[in-house]
Amino acid sequence: MQRTIMAALLGAAVLLSAAACETTGPRYRNVRSYSEGLASAQHASGKWGFVNEKQEWVIQPRFDDAKEFQAGKAAVRLGNKWGFIDKRGEWL
Repeated sequence: MQRTIMAALLGAAVLLSAAACETTGPRYRNVRSYSEGLASAQHASGKWGFVNEKQEWVIQPRFDDAKEFQAGKAAVRLGNKWGFIDKRGEWL
């Protein structure tokens, strides 16, 4: 009886530790410096967006390149065209 209980407890502990160690891999390929509370980050897909200090996507990754925010705007590239966006991801 004690062996059965110990085996069950050991099995549960192994399952819990395996689940705790499970990872989905790196969240980003690259992350640039934070500026004005946001950092440009490259998603595993290769597209760039912006994350906040909690590492949450604020502007979803859809750009081919993205620079730091300065004075409330950031330079971004889609294809071979550059432009500026605001902190909501709207084109200026």
